[in-house]
Amino acid sequence: MGYRFQLPPNTSANKQQVEQMFQYLVSTGKSRMNPISINWWINHYYMRGIRNFSNINYGGGTLNASYLDESGVLKFRYEDIVSKYQAQLGRLLSINLAPTVSRRGTSLDGLRKASTAQVVLDSAFPQEKVSKLALNAFPPLLHFGTIGFGLWVEGEDSIGIEVINPWELIPIPIDVAVPSDVRGLIRVRYVPTDYIKGLSITPGKGNKVYKGLDDLKVPFGDLPSDVTSKFQGIASLTHTGGGFYIRSGQSQVETQWKGRYPKTDKSQMDVTLLVEVWTETSDGYLAEYLIFAGSYSKLNQLYRHDHSQNKYYMPVKIARDVTVGGFYGRSFVDQLIPLNTEAEYSLSSLFQNITDFELYGLQMWPASLGTPPEALRGRDGVKRITYEPDYSTPDLKPFSIMPAKLTKSNIEGAMVAGGLMDKLANQPTEMLKGGAPGRVDSASGLGFLYETSGIPLTPTAKNVAEAVSGIYRSMLGIIQDIWPPEKVVSISTLDDSLAGIAFDIETGEISLAKNAIPSPDEVNINVASEVPISKEQQKMELKEALEKGIITLDEYGFEIRKRGLNSPVGNEVAYQNRRRAILENIALFGDGEKPGGVIVSERDMHLIHQSVLNAFMARPEFYAASPAVREKFVEHYSEHNIGLGIMPEGMETMEDSAAMELEQPPQGGEPVQ
Repeated sequence: MGYRFQLPPNTSANKQQVEQMFQYLVSTGKSRMNPISINWWINHYYMRGIRNFSNINYGGGTLNASYLDESGVLKFRYEDIVSKYQAQLGRLLSINLAPTVSRRGTSLDGLRKASTAQVVLDSAFPQEKVSKLALNAFPPLLHFGTIGFGLWVEGEDSIGIEVINPWELIPIPIDVAVPSDVRGLIRVRYVPTDYIKGLSITPGKGNKVYKGLDDLKVPFGDLPSDVTSKFQGIASLTHTGGGFYIRSGQSQVETQWKGRYPKTDKSQMDVTLLVEVWTETSDGYLAEYLIFAGSYSKLNQLYRHDHSQNKYYMPVKIARDVTVGGFYGRSFVDQLIPLNTEAEYSLSSLFQNITDFELYGLQMWPASLGTPPEALRGRDGVKRITYEPDYSTPDLKPFSIMPAKLTKSNIEGAMVAGGLMDKLANQPTEMLKGGAPGRVDSASGLGFLYETSGIPLTPTAKNVAEAVSGIYRSMLGIIQDIWPPEKVVSISTLDDSLAGIAFDIETGEISLAKNAIPSPDEVNINVASEVPISKEQQKMELKEALEKGIITLDEYGFEIRKRGLNSPVGNEVAYQNRRRAILENIALFGDGEKPGGVIVSERDMHLIHQSVLNAFMARPEFYAASPAVREKFVEHYSEHNIGLGIMPEGMETMEDSAAMELEQPPQGGEPVQ
């Protein structure tokens, strides 16, 4: 069992001590962050094309960054690191971060809870938000090696997940050997003061708690360089060289903006330091949440609440690219910059030599020829070096050294650096270019290559999946509290896994009054895929299964459409019948206690409907349903039998009934001869 940091009781007498405790943690945590923050600034500016870094201060977390070198020249840039970054970003974006919910156990109640949780999460965080989250999360993860995911809630219809940059995050305790030692998190950032006063959980405007609050007056919508929390430090433009200077986040120059403009000037706004604190219980749930505002030297407590009795999941989770110990991880970009720099130097020297020597090479001119120096300084483009020859050598004459002899080492150095970068990037270079080592003409072969090439990506992908699924758990817990029972939710997916919910087949919606939202501890929550999935591999697997007779042609088309593999398949009518059959199963099953109702159409493809029914009625959950539900399914199955011309046992066919009627004598007379 892990330990917990127990804060002093929430009383007015302890309030000042709590403020001092977290003022120390924030200021000390920022100073401990300075050495690793240097890597963040270099990574960020290097990827933007800046190469000249000077006056690096690891203790203070400051540096100078400029596009131009000391002589004011923009040097050659080699951008192989950008192409590798793009390839890695593309691989990570193939991960599906959508929420998936599975039941715990095989009971009917577990099925019902999992289905309801899936519908609720799909409604609260739809696919467009999932795609945006991936685009926001993976670039900074590759740049800085550490990001945070934070759940924000502004109302029952306004829920989202934001990406938190690493310079805003401080662990509790400040120094940890491994990430599992963290027992709480602190988030530090500058925000408008009105934003803090407008929060529903903080005191409103005019409250005395804001008296003496350290805030800054700045132009509206444009935080100045002395306040903009762009990184751990503060960025400002230098006067020359197109460079940036990163000031420490604790710089006292912040105070230069205080009181500069009158209060009546609406073109200005107040900003202040917002500090949020989350502590954990011994079993990893949210213990306390606190809000402070002010500055690095003085914080005012605005809110504090103890959640330890409610078992809420932490609303902030951390993801790391390369976990190497400590709280902050190393980034993909950070590992490649040294070799890219060496390759850049080699290629820059190569092209400079070619420029200097041009097509003439370097001409060695014997001093014994008596040529005056001013004659050698002509403007014919030839580069000459005067040398003292061995006078015993016959036939002294000038000779040339061609560029190839002088640049071979530069080319070899660049090639070695490029090869080492491929190894460090852990990318299947040949496969990313559309090739493969040897012939790959089977799904198993392609799957093996794809899985092997994805092994180095697995730790990063698992890290992100664990963090995002943790946020989904926290989201479900909050939704359980804030969504009213009368709320109606639309179903966005269609699958048998949704069975167990009370579903209105006409509107495609469910009512939470009939489907109680479960606790996050009652279901399993994860993301749709923890590692990248190859669509080509899936296509080949389905094709092989079809060729071997494992699946039918209809099943092949169903799976292609379900997985979104974009292969040309026909029989749209059969696919739509299958979708309707699934919808009818969900509606008919209901909550497993009271059956719903569906109507069989004469245009139904009855065999398709029966195949879907057979699969559903074979599930263990079907036998856990009430007798009324099971009987309704049997009746529904019989209706499709009738549509196929198969009569229930004991019932005569229409042909037999017609023949018997013809054999009956007319009423009141003898049979006609």
